[in-house]
Amino acid sequence: MTSFSSIKKLSIFSIFLVFILYTWDIGNLDAIRQGTEGFYLQIAKEMFNAGSILTPLYNGENHWSKPPLQFWMANIFYFIGGGPSILLSRLSIVLFSLATLILTSQIVSKLLSKSFLLIFVFLSATFGMFKYSRIFMMEMPLTMLTTLGALYFYLYLNDKKYSLHLASLFIGLSILVKGPVSIVMAAGGIGLFLVLEWYMFGFNSKDLKKALICFFYSLAIASIWFIICTLKYGHEFIDYFFLRENLGKFASKSYPIRHVFQGLIIFALPWSLYLPISISQIKDHWIKVKNDKFLLFSNCCFFVFFTLWLIPSQRSHHYAMPSIIFFLISNFILLNNYQLSQKREKMMKLANIVISILMALTGILLSSLLVFNEVNQSASLTIKVLTTVALLFVGAFLFIKSKKQVSKYFIALFIIGNLWNIFIPSFILPYMPDRVIKTIGSAQVSASVRKPYFIEEALERKINWIGSQSIRQYILENNHYYIMHEATYRSNKLEDLTNVVTTWKVWRRGVKAKAGVNALLNKNIEELKDTVYLLENKPLR
Repeated sequence: MTSFSSIKKLSIFSIFLVFILYTWDIGNLDAIRQGTEGFYLQIAKEMFNAGSILTPLYNGENHWSKPPLQFWMANIFYFIGGGPSILLSRLSIVLFSLATLILTSQIVSKLLSKSFLLIFVFLSATFGMFKYSRIFMMEMPLTMLTTLGALYFYLYLNDKKYSLHLASLFIGLSILVKGPVSIVMAAGGIGLFLVLEWYMFGFNSKDLKKALICFFYSLAIASIWFIICTLKYGHEFIDYFFLRENLGKFASKSYPIRHVFQGLIIFALPWSLYLPISISQIKDHWIKVKNDKFLLFSNCCFFVFFTLWLIPSQRSHHYAMPSIIFFLISNFILLNNYQLSQKREKMMKLANIVISILMALTGILLSSLLVFNEVNQSASLTIKVLTTVALLFVGAFLFIKSKKQVSKYFIALFIIGNLWNIFIPSFILPYMPDRVIKTIGSAQVSASVRKPYFIEEALERKINWIGSQSIRQYILENNHYYIMHEATYRSNKLEDLTNVVTTWKVWRRGVKAKAGVNALLNKNIEELKDTVYLLENKPLR
Protein backbone atom coordinates (compact mmCIF):
# COMPACT_ATOMS: atom_id res chain seq x y z
CA MET A 1 0.00 0.00 0.00
CA THR A 2 1.31 3.43 -0.94
CA SER A 3 2.04 5.59 2.09
CA PHE A 4 0.46 9.02 2.60
CA SER A 5 3.91 10.61 2.32
CA SER A 6 4.55 8.92 -1.04
CA ILE A 7 1.17 10.05 -2.39
CA LYS A 8 1.87 13.62 -1.26
CA LYS A 9 5.27 13.59 -2.96
CA LEU A 10 3.74 12.14 -6.12
CA SER A 11 1.03 14.83 -6.03
CA ILE A 12 3.67 17.56 -5.79
CA PHE A 13 5.58 15.89 -8.63
CA SER A 14 2.41 15.77 -10.76
CA ILE A 15 1.84 19.52 -10.25
CA PHE A 16 5.45 20.24 -11.21
CA LEU A 17 5.17 17.94 -14.23
CA VAL A 18 1.97 19.60 -15.47
CA PHE A 19 3.61 23.02 -14.99
CA ILE A 20 6.60 21.93 -17.10
CA LEU A 21 4.40 20.44 -19.83
CA TYR A 22 2.04 23.42 -19.93
CA THR A 23 4.89 25.98 -20.07
CA TRP A 24 7.13 24.12 -22.50
CA ASP A 25 8.21 26.56 -25.24
CA ILE A 26 5.17 28.85 -24.75
CA GLY A 27 7.28 31.85 -25.77
CA ASN A 28 7.65 30.43 -29.28
CA LEU A 29 5.84 32.68 -31.77
CA ASP A 30 5.24 29.65 -33.98
CA ALA A 31 3.88 27.31 -31.32
CA ILE A 32 0.35 25.91 -31.71
CA ARG A 33 -2.16 28.72 -31.34
CA GLN A 34 -5.80 29.61 -31.88
CA GLY A 35 -6.62 31.79 -34.87
CA THR A 36 -7.89 34.67 -32.73
CA GLU A 37 -5.10 34.60 -30.14
CA GLY A 38 -3.29 37.45 -31.86
CA PHE A 39 -6.39 39.61 -31.41
CA TYR A 40 -6.36 39.18 -27.62
CA LEU A 41 -2.59 39.59 -27.45
CA GLN A 42 -2.85 42.86 -29.38
CA ILE A 43 -5.51 44.22 -27.02
CA ALA A 44 -3.49 43.34 -23.92
CA LYS A 45 -0.36 44.97 -25.39
CA GLU A 46 -2.15 48.16 -26.43
CA MET A 47 -3.81 48.50 -23.02
CA PHE A 48 -0.45 48.24 -21.28
CA ASN A 49 1.37 50.60 -23.65
CA ALA A 50 -1.41 53.19 -23.40
CA GLY A 51 -1.73 52.82 -19.62
CA SER A 52 -5.42 52.04 -20.10
CA ILE A 53 -6.67 50.14 -17.07
CA LEU A 54 -10.38 50.58 -17.68
CA THR A 55 -10.83 50.26 -21.44
CA PRO A 56 -9.61 47.54 -23.82
CA LEU A 57 -7.99 49.02 -26.94
CA TYR A 58 -7.53 47.59 -30.42
CA ASN A 59 -5.74 49.46 -33.18
CA GLY A 60 -5.84 52.55 -30.96
CA GLU A 61 -9.63 52.53 -30.53
CA ASN A 62 -11.93 51.51 -27.68
CA HIS A 63 -12.85 47.86 -28.11
CA TRP A 64 -15.41 46.30 -25.78
CA SER A 65 -15.78 42.88 -27.37
CA LYS A 66 -14.81 41.39 -24.00
CA PRO A 67 -14.51 42.71 -20.43
CA PRO A 68 -10.93 43.35 -19.30
CA LEU A 69 -10.10 40.65 -16.70
CA GLN A 70 -8.02 38.52 -19.07
CA PHE A 71 -6.09 41.61 -20.17
CA TRP A 72 -5.57 42.72 -16.56
CA MET A 73 -4.00 39.33 -15.85
CA ALA A 74 -1.51 39.82 -18.67
CA ASN A 75 -0.84 43.44 -17.70
CA ILE A 76 0.20 42.37 -14.19
CA PHE A 77 2.80 40.07 -15.74
CA TYR A 78 3.89 42.81 -18.17
CA PHE A 79 4.43 45.16 -15.22
CA ILE A 80 6.53 42.59 -13.36
CA GLY A 81 8.39 41.43 -16.47
CA GLY A 82 9.15 44.87 -17.88
CA GLY A 83 6.74 45.01 -20.80
CA PRO A 84 4.45 43.03 -23.13
CA SER A 85 5.58 39.72 -24.58
CA ILE A 86 3.93 36.56 -25.82
CA LEU A 87 5.76 34.56 -23.14
CA LEU A 88 4.35 36.64 -20.27
CA SER A 89 0.88 36.69 -21.84
CA ARG A 90 0.72 32.92 -22.13
CA LEU A 91 2.41 32.42 -18.76
CA SER A 92 -0.45 34.31 -17.10
CA ILE A 93 -2.89 31.75 -18.52
CA VAL A 94 -0.69 28.77 -17.65
CA LEU A 95 -0.32 29.79 -14.00
CA PHE A 96 -4.01 30.66 -13.78
CA SER A 97 -4.95 27.28 -15.28
CA LEU A 98 -2.63 25.37 -12.98
CA ALA A 99 -3.80 27.19 -9.83
CA THR A 100 -7.49 26.72 -10.65
CA LEU A 101 -7.00 23.06 -11.61
CA ILE A 102 -5.36 22.50 -8.22
CA LEU A 103 -8.26 24.22 -6.43
CA THR A 104 -10.84 22.28 -8.43
CA SER A 105 -9.09 18.97 -7.78
CA GLN A 106 -8.88 19.70 -4.05
CA ILE A 107 -12.62 20.45 -3.83
CA VAL A 108 -13.61 17.37 -5.84
CA SER A 109 -11.16 15.22 -3.89
CA LYS A 110 -12.77 16.21 -0.57
CA LEU A 111 -16.31 15.80 -1.87
CA LEU A 112 -15.63 12.35 -3.31
CA SER A 113 -13.05 11.17 -0.74
CA LYS A 114 -10.76 10.31 -3.64
CA SER A 115 -7.07 10.99 -4.17
CA PHE A 116 -6.18 14.53 -5.25
CA LEU A 117 -3.48 13.00 -7.45
CA LEU A 118 -5.96 10.85 -9.36
CA ILE A 119 -8.36 13.72 -10.03
CA PHE A 120 -5.69 16.31 -10.86
CA VAL A 121 -3.90 14.17 -13.46
CA PHE A 122 -7.24 13.00 -14.90
CA LEU A 123 -8.35 16.61 -15.49
CA SER A 124 -4.95 17.78 -16.72
CA ALA A 125 -4.34 15.00 -19.26
CA THR A 126 -6.82 16.04 -21.96
CA PHE A 127 -6.36 17.76 -25.31
CA GLY A 128 -8.58 20.65 -24.26
CA MET A 129 -6.54 21.42 -21.16
CA PHE A 130 -3.29 21.31 -23.12
CA LYS A 131 -4.56 23.49 -25.94
CA TYR A 132 -6.22 26.27 -23.98
CA SER A 133 -3.91 26.36 -20.96
CA ARG A 134 -0.99 27.24 -23.26
CA ILE A 135 -2.47 30.11 -25.29
CA PHE A 136 -3.74 33.59 -24.46
CA MET A 137 -7.44 32.95 -24.97
CA MET A 138 -10.45 33.42 -22.69
CA GLU A 139 -11.49 29.74 -22.64
CA MET A 140 -9.59 28.79 -19.49
CA PRO A 141 -10.50 31.88 -17.41
CA LEU A 142 -14.17 31.49 -18.37
CA THR A 143 -14.20 27.72 -17.82
CA MET A 144 -12.34 27.61 -14.53
CA LEU A 145 -13.89 30.68 -12.88
CA THR A 146 -17.47 29.58 -13.57
CA THR A 147 -16.62 26.00 -12.57
CA LEU A 148 -15.00 27.08 -9.30
CA GLY A 149 -17.83 29.50 -8.58
CA ALA A 150 -20.36 26.69 -8.98
CA LEU A 151 -18.29 24.25 -6.89
CA TYR A 152 -17.89 26.73 -4.04
CA PHE A 153 -21.62 27.40 -4.16
CA TYR A 154 -22.22 23.67 -3.72
CA LEU A 155 -20.00 23.80 -0.63
CA TYR A 156 -22.01 26.82 0.55
CA LEU A 157 -25.19 24.78 0.18
CA ASN A 158 -23.60 22.24 2.50
CA ASP A 159 -23.20 24.90 5.21
CA LYS A 160 -19.61 25.89 4.39
CA LYS A 161 -20.39 29.57 5.02
CA TYR A 162 -16.99 30.88 3.96
CA SER A 163 -17.66 29.43 0.50
CA LEU A 164 -20.27 32.11 -0.23
CA HIS A 165 -17.56 34.75 -0.63
CA LEU A 166 -15.43 32.51 -2.85
CA ALA A 167 -18.40 31.39 -4.96
CA SER A 168 -19.50 34.99 -5.50
CA LEU A 169 -15.96 36.15 -6.19
CA PHE A 170 -15.29 33.52 -8.85
CA ILE A 171 -18.67 33.96 -10.55
CA GLY A 172 -18.26 37.75 -10.42
CA LEU A 173 -14.80 37.51 -11.96
CA SER A 174 -16.09 35.16 -14.66
CA ILE A 175 -18.51 37.92 -15.73
CA LEU A 176 -15.46 40.16 -16.19
CA VAL A 177 -14.06 37.59 -18.63
CA LYS A 178 -16.99 37.01 -20.97
CA GLY A 179 -19.89 39.17 -19.83
CA PRO A 180 -23.49 38.34 -18.83
CA VAL A 181 -23.31 34.82 -20.29
CA SER A 182 -21.12 33.81 -17.33
CA ILE A 183 -23.79 34.59 -14.74
CA VAL A 184 -26.36 32.83 -16.96
CA MET A 185 -24.15 29.73 -17.00
CA ALA A 186 -23.63 29.67 -13.24
CA ALA A 187 -27.20 30.62 -12.33
CA GLY A 188 -28.59 28.17 -14.87
CA GLY A 189 -26.57 25.21 -13.59
CA ILE A 190 -27.27 26.03 -9.94
CA GLY A 191 -30.93 26.78 -10.64
CA LEU A 192 -31.51 23.52 -12.51
CA PHE A 193 -29.93 21.58 -9.64
CA LEU A 194 -32.12 23.30 -7.05
CA VAL A 195 -35.30 22.71 -9.08
CA LEU A 196 -34.53 19.00 -9.46
CA GLU A 197 -33.54 18.70 -5.82
CA TRP A 198 -36.79 20.36 -4.74
CA TYR A 199 -38.74 18.04 -7.04
CA MET A 200 -37.04 14.97 -5.55
CA PHE A 201 -36.67 15.96 -1.90
CA GLY A 202 -39.06 18.86 -1.35
CA PHE A 203 -38.75 22.66 -1.50
CA ASN A 204 -36.02 24.25 0.62
CA SER A 205 -36.41 28.01 1.10
CA LYS A 206 -32.99 28.17 2.76
CA ASP A 207 -31.28 26.99 -0.43
CA LEU A 208 -33.24 29.50 -2.52
CA LYS A 209 -32.13 32.29 -0.21
CA LYS A 210 -28.51 31.16 -0.53
CA ALA A 211 -28.77 31.12 -4.32
CA LEU A 212 -30.23 34.63 -4.44
CA ILE A 213 -27.57 35.98 -2.06
CA CYS A 214 -24.80 34.46 -4.19
CA PHE A 215 -26.40 35.74 -7.41
CA PHE A 216 -26.65 39.36 -6.27
CA TYR A 217 -23.27 39.23 -4.52
CA SER A 218 -21.66 38.10 -7.80
CA LEU A 219 -23.42 40.84 -9.75
CA ALA A 220 -22.25 43.44 -7.24
CA ILE A 221 -18.63 42.35 -7.70
CA ALA A 222 -18.81 42.39 -11.50
CA SER A 223 -20.98 45.48 -11.90
CA ILE A 224 -18.29 47.93 -10.76
CA TRP A 225 -16.52 47.87 -14.12
CA PHE A 226 -19.79 48.03 -16.08
CA ILE A 227 -21.06 50.99 -14.03
CA ILE A 228 -17.81 52.95 -14.43
CA CYS A 229 -17.76 52.34 -18.22
CA THR A 230 -21.42 53.34 -18.54
CA LEU A 231 -20.84 56.56 -16.58
CA LYS A 232 -17.76 57.41 -18.62
CA TYR A 233 -18.83 56.37 -22.12
CA GLY A 234 -22.64 56.23 -21.94
CA HIS A 235 -24.49 54.80 -24.93
CA GLU A 236 -21.24 54.19 -26.82
CA PHE A 237 -20.32 51.46 -24.32
CA ILE A 238 -23.85 50.04 -23.95
CA ASP A 239 -24.46 49.82 -27.70
CA TYR A 240 -21.03 48.30 -28.38
CA PHE A 241 -20.85 45.73 -25.58
CA PHE A 242 -24.44 44.63 -25.03
CA LEU A 243 -25.98 45.08 -28.48
CA ARG A 244 -23.18 44.64 -30.99
CA GLU A 245 -21.02 42.05 -29.23
CA ASN A 246 -23.45 40.01 -27.13
CA LEU A 247 -26.72 40.09 -29.07
CA GLY A 248 -24.71 40.16 -32.29
CA LYS A 249 -23.71 36.53 -31.70
CA PHE A 250 -27.26 35.52 -32.60
CA ALA A 251 -27.18 37.32 -35.95
CA SER A 252 -23.75 36.18 -37.14
CA LYS A 253 -23.05 33.41 -39.65
CA SER A 254 -24.60 30.15 -38.51
CA TYR A 255 -22.43 27.07 -37.96
CA PRO A 256 -23.68 23.50 -37.40
CA ILE A 257 -24.52 22.43 -33.84
CA ARG A 258 -22.40 19.32 -34.34
CA HIS A 259 -19.26 21.47 -34.01
CA VAL A 260 -19.90 21.91 -30.28
CA PHE A 261 -20.51 18.17 -29.79
CA GLN A 262 -17.34 17.41 -31.75
CA GLY A 263 -15.45 19.88 -29.60
CA LEU A 264 -16.61 18.17 -26.41
CA ILE A 265 -15.46 14.73 -27.56
CA ILE A 266 -12.15 16.00 -28.99
CA PHE A 267 -11.19 18.24 -26.07
CA ALA A 268 -12.04 15.54 -23.51
CA LEU A 269 -9.88 12.94 -25.26
CA PRO A 270 -8.80 10.36 -24.33
CA TRP A 271 -11.30 10.14 -21.45
CA SER A 272 -14.34 10.88 -23.64
CA LEU A 273 -13.87 7.31 -24.92
CA TYR A 274 -15.03 6.13 -21.49
CA LEU A 275 -18.41 7.84 -22.01
CA PRO A 276 -20.32 4.64 -22.98
CA ILE A 277 -19.20 3.04 -19.71
CA SER A 278 -20.28 6.09 -17.71
CA ILE A 279 -23.73 6.01 -19.32
CA SER A 280 -23.99 2.27 -18.59
CA GLN A 281 -23.04 2.93 -14.97
CA ILE A 282 -26.09 5.20 -14.61
CA LYS A 283 -28.30 2.33 -15.72
CA ASP A 284 -26.55 -0.19 -13.43
CA HIS A 285 -26.63 2.00 -10.30
CA TRP A 286 -29.75 4.07 -10.94
CA ILE A 287 -31.09 3.88 -7.38
CA LYS A 288 -27.84 5.20 -5.92
CA VAL A 289 -27.07 7.56 -8.78
CA LYS A 290 -30.35 9.45 -8.57
CA ASN A 291 -29.67 10.16 -4.88
CA ASP A 292 -26.08 11.27 -5.47
CA LYS A 293 -26.42 15.03 -4.96
CA PHE A 294 -22.94 15.99 -6.12
CA LEU A 295 -23.27 13.91 -9.28
CA LEU A 296 -26.64 15.55 -9.91
CA PHE A 297 -25.08 18.98 -9.35
CA SER A 298 -22.21 18.19 -11.73
CA ASN A 299 -24.59 16.87 -14.39
CA CYS A 300 -26.82 19.95 -14.10
CA CYS A 301 -23.86 22.32 -14.47
CA PHE A 302 -22.51 20.33 -17.41
CA PHE A 303 -25.91 20.32 -19.12
CA VAL A 304 -26.40 24.09 -18.81
CA PHE A 305 -22.76 25.01 -19.49
CA PHE A 306 -22.90 22.90 -22.66
CA THR A 307 -26.39 23.54 -24.06
CA LEU A 308 -26.16 27.30 -23.51
CA TRP A 309 -23.44 27.46 -26.15
CA LEU A 310 -25.64 25.69 -28.69
CA ILE A 311 -27.88 28.77 -28.84
CA PRO A 312 -25.64 31.39 -30.57
CA SER A 313 -25.34 31.14 -34.35
CA GLN A 314 -21.57 31.43 -34.24
CA ARG A 315 -20.98 27.89 -32.94
CA SER A 316 -17.44 26.58 -32.88
CA HIS A 317 -15.55 23.65 -31.39
CA HIS A 318 -14.17 25.81 -28.58
CA TYR A 319 -17.72 26.54 -27.37
CA ALA A 320 -17.56 23.11 -25.69
CA MET A 321 -14.73 24.16 -23.37
CA PRO A 322 -16.82 25.85 -20.61
CA SER A 323 -18.53 22.51 -19.88
CA ILE A 324 -15.42 20.32 -20.06
CA ILE A 325 -14.56 20.20 -16.34
CA PHE A 326 -18.04 19.18 -15.21
CA PHE A 327 -18.16 16.65 -18.06
CA LEU A 328 -14.93 15.10 -16.77
CA ILE A 329 -16.06 15.26 -13.12
CA SER A 330 -19.32 13.44 -13.88
CA ASN A 331 -17.46 10.75 -15.79
CA PHE A 332 -14.87 10.43 -13.02
CA ILE A 333 -17.61 9.94 -10.40
CA LEU A 334 -19.40 7.26 -12.40
CA LEU A 335 -16.18 5.39 -13.17
CA ASN A 336 -14.56 5.62 -9.74
CA ASN A 337 -17.32 5.98 -7.14
CA TYR A 338 -19.52 3.18 -8.40
CA GLN A 339 -18.38 -0.42 -8.68
CA LEU A 340 -17.96 -1.75 -12.17
CA SER A 341 -19.85 -4.95 -12.88
CA GLN A 342 -18.15 -7.77 -14.75
CA LYS A 343 -19.74 -6.53 -17.96
CA ARG A 344 -18.56 -2.96 -17.35
CA GLU A 345 -15.07 -4.23 -16.54
CA LYS A 346 -15.00 -5.80 -19.99
CA MET A 347 -16.21 -2.51 -21.48
CA MET A 348 -13.43 -0.69 -19.61
CA LYS A 349 -10.83 -3.11 -20.96
CA LEU A 350 -12.23 -2.61 -24.45
CA ALA A 351 -12.07 1.19 -24.07
CA ASN A 352 -8.46 0.93 -22.90
CA ILE A 353 -7.68 -1.29 -25.89
CA VAL A 354 -9.29 1.30 -28.20
CA ILE A 355 -7.17 4.08 -26.64
CA SER A 356 -4.04 1.93 -27.08
CA ILE A 357 -4.95 1.14 -30.69
CA LEU A 358 -5.49 4.85 -31.37
CA MET A 359 -2.00 5.55 -29.99
CA ALA A 360 -0.53 2.86 -32.24
CA LEU A 361 -2.49 4.06 -35.29
CA THR A 362 -1.29 7.60 -34.62
CA GLY A 363 2.25 6.22 -34.58
CA ILE A 364 1.69 4.51 -37.93
CA LEU A 365 0.15 7.67 -39.39
CA LEU A 366 3.05 9.82 -38.20
CA SER A 367 5.60 7.37 -39.59
CA SER A 368 4.09 7.97 -43.05
CA LEU A 369 5.44 11.53 -42.85
CA LEU A 370 8.83 10.06 -43.71
CA VAL A 371 7.70 9.75 -47.36
CA PHE A 372 7.91 13.54 -47.74
CA ASN A 373 11.26 14.96 -48.82
CA GLU A 374 10.88 17.86 -46.37
CA VAL A 375 10.96 15.29 -43.57
CA ASN A 376 13.33 12.54 -44.71
CA GLN A 377 15.95 15.06 -45.82
CA SER A 378 15.98 16.71 -42.38
CA ALA A 379 17.87 14.77 -39.71
CA SER A 380 16.11 16.72 -36.95
CA LEU A 381 12.60 16.00 -38.25
CA THR A 382 13.43 12.36 -38.97
CA ILE A 383 14.68 11.84 -35.42
CA LYS A 384 11.57 13.51 -33.98
CA VAL A 385 9.27 11.36 -36.10
CA LEU A 386 11.03 8.13 -35.14
CA THR A 387 11.21 9.11 -31.46
CA THR A 388 7.54 10.08 -31.32
CA VAL A 389 6.45 6.92 -33.13
CA ALA A 390 8.48 4.81 -30.68
CA LEU A 391 6.97 6.72 -27.73
CA LEU A 392 3.45 6.12 -29.06
CA PHE A 393 4.02 2.37 -29.46
CA VAL A 394 5.60 2.07 -26.01
CA GLY A 395 2.81 4.20 -24.54
CA ALA A 396 0.16 2.01 -26.20
CA PHE A 397 1.77 -1.11 -24.74
CA LEU A 398 2.14 0.33 -21.23
CA PHE A 399 -1.38 1.79 -21.27
CA ILE A 400 -2.94 -1.61 -21.92
CA LYS A 401 -0.64 -3.42 -19.49
CA SER A 402 -0.86 -0.97 -16.58
CA LYS A 403 -3.15 -2.09 -13.76
CA LYS A 404 -3.35 1.26 -11.95
CA GLN A 405 -5.65 3.95 -13.31
CA VAL A 406 -3.30 6.75 -12.25
CA SER A 407 -0.54 5.17 -14.37
CA LYS A 408 -2.81 5.36 -17.41
CA TYR A 409 -3.49 9.02 -16.64
CA PHE A 410 0.24 9.78 -16.47
CA ILE A 411 0.88 7.93 -19.73
CA ALA A 412 -1.79 10.01 -21.47
CA LEU A 413 -0.26 13.17 -19.96
CA PHE A 414 3.19 12.32 -21.37
CA ILE A 415 1.87 11.30 -24.80
CA ILE A 416 -0.27 14.41 -25.28
CA GLY A 417 2.52 16.60 -23.91
CA ASN A 418 5.03 15.22 -26.40
CA LEU A 419 2.67 15.50 -29.36
CA TRP A 420 1.42 18.99 -28.49
CA ASN A 421 4.61 20.61 -27.23
CA ILE A 422 7.43 19.01 -29.22
CA PHE A 423 6.28 17.03 -32.23
CA ILE A 424 3.59 19.20 -33.85
CA PRO A 425 5.47 22.54 -33.37
CA SER A 426 8.43 21.01 -35.24
CA PHE A 427 6.31 21.03 -38.39
CA ILE A 428 4.90 24.54 -38.02
CA LEU A 429 6.29 26.86 -40.68
CA PRO A 430 7.49 30.16 -39.18
CA TYR A 431 5.20 33.07 -40.00
CA MET A 432 8.26 35.35 -40.23
CA PRO A 433 11.38 33.39 -41.29
CA ASP A 434 14.78 34.69 -40.18
CA ARG A 435 15.81 35.51 -43.75
CA VAL A 436 12.76 37.76 -44.16
CA ILE A 437 13.46 39.52 -40.87
CA LYS A 438 17.06 40.15 -42.02
CA THR A 439 15.86 41.43 -45.41
CA ILE A 440 13.52 43.93 -43.77
CA GLY A 441 16.12 45.06 -41.25
CA SER A 442 15.09 48.40 -39.76
CA ALA A 443 12.97 49.46 -42.74
CA GLN A 444 9.38 50.56 -42.31
CA VAL A 445 6.77 47.84 -42.84
CA SER A 446 3.03 47.73 -43.42
CA ALA A 447 0.93 44.58 -43.34
CA SER A 448 -2.45 43.59 -44.70
CA VAL A 449 -3.05 40.52 -42.55
CA ARG A 450 -5.74 39.46 -40.10
CA LYS A 451 -3.54 39.67 -37.00
CA PRO A 452 -0.41 41.88 -37.21
CA TYR A 453 0.64 41.00 -33.65
CA PHE A 454 2.93 38.11 -34.59
CA ILE A 455 4.71 40.16 -37.26
CA GLU A 456 5.35 42.93 -34.73
CA GLU A 457 6.71 40.43 -32.20
CA ALA A 458 9.01 38.85 -34.78
CA LEU A 459 10.33 42.26 -35.90
CA GLU A 460 10.31 43.55 -32.29
CA ARG A 461 8.72 46.85 -33.28
CA LYS A 462 5.46 48.49 -34.28
CA ILE A 463 4.31 48.10 -37.88
CA ASN A 464 1.62 49.86 -39.88
CA TRP A 465 -1.58 47.89 -40.23
CA ILE A 466 -3.44 48.28 -43.52
CA GLY A 467 -6.98 47.96 -42.26
CA SER A 468 -10.20 48.63 -44.15
CA GLN A 469 -8.77 51.27 -46.50
CA SER A 470 -7.94 50.57 -50.15
CA ILE A 471 -4.66 48.67 -50.34
CA ARG A 472 -3.85 50.07 -53.79
CA GLN A 473 -4.42 53.64 -52.61
CA TYR A 474 -2.33 52.99 -49.50
CA ILE A 475 0.60 51.73 -51.57
CA LEU A 476 0.38 54.73 -53.89
CA GLU A 477 0.61 57.07 -50.89
CA ASN A 478 3.55 55.28 -49.21
CA ASN A 479 6.94 53.84 -50.07
CA HIS A 480 8.20 50.95 -47.93
CA TYR A 481 7.78 47.19 -47.44
CA TYR A 482 4.39 45.45 -47.44
CA ILE A 483 3.46 41.99 -46.14
CA MET A 484 0.36 40.16 -47.33
CA HIS A 485 -0.90 36.75 -48.38
CA GLU A 486 -1.10 35.67 -52.00
CA ALA A 487 -4.90 35.94 -52.13
CA THR A 488 -4.71 39.62 -51.10
CA TYR A 489 -1.92 40.27 -53.59
CA ARG A 490 -3.85 38.69 -56.46
CA SER A 491 -7.30 40.10 -55.64
CA ASN A 492 -5.96 43.67 -55.48
CA LYS A 493 -3.91 43.22 -58.69
CA LEU A 494 -0.78 44.71 -57.19
CA GLU A 495 1.61 43.50 -59.90
CA ASP A 496 1.65 46.96 -61.52
CA LEU A 497 2.38 48.80 -58.25
CA THR A 498 4.86 46.54 -56.46
CA ASN A 499 7.86 44.30 -56.90
CA VAL A 500 8.05 40.98 -55.10
CA VAL A 501 11.10 41.10 -52.82
CA THR A 502 10.67 37.53 -51.57
CA THR A 503 8.03 34.94 -50.77
CA TRP A 504 7.71 32.17 -48.20
CA LYS A 505 5.30 29.43 -47.29
CA VAL A 506 3.00 29.08 -44.27
CA TRP A 507 0.31 26.51 -43.55
CA ARG A 508 -3.11 27.38 -44.89
CA ARG A 509 -5.73 28.21 -42.27
CA GLY A 510 -8.85 26.07 -41.92
CA VAL A 511 -7.49 23.02 -43.74
CA LYS A 512 -10.00 20.16 -43.58
CA ALA A 513 -9.00 16.62 -42.61
CA LYS A 514 -9.93 15.41 -46.10
CA ALA A 515 -7.43 17.82 -47.68
CA GLY A 516 -4.72 16.58 -45.30
CA VAL A 517 -5.40 12.95 -46.21
CA ASN A 518 -5.35 13.77 -49.93
CA ALA A 519 -2.01 15.55 -49.55
CA LEU A 520 -0.64 12.50 -47.76
CA LEU A 521 -1.91 10.12 -50.45
CA ASN A 522 -0.61 12.34 -53.25
CA LYS A 523 2.70 12.87 -51.44
CA ASN A 524 2.23 16.57 -52.16
CA ILE A 525 2.30 18.62 -49.00
CA GLU A 526 2.58 21.88 -50.97
CA GLU A 527 -1.18 21.97 -51.55
CA LEU A 528 -1.63 22.57 -47.81
CA LYS A 529 0.53 25.69 -47.87
CA ASP A 530 -0.19 29.36 -48.50
CA THR A 531 2.25 31.92 -49.90
CA VAL A 532 3.13 35.14 -48.09
CA TYR A 533 4.63 38.06 -50.03
CA LEU A 534 7.13 40.73 -49.05
CA LEU A 535 6.56 43.59 -51.48
CA GLU A 536 8.11 46.98 -52.22
CA ASN A 537 6.99 49.92 -54.35
CA LYS A 538 8.00 49.87 -57.99
CA PRO A 539 10.35 52.75 -58.88
CA LEU A 540 8.59 55.83 -60.22
CA ARG A 541 8.98 56.28 -63.94
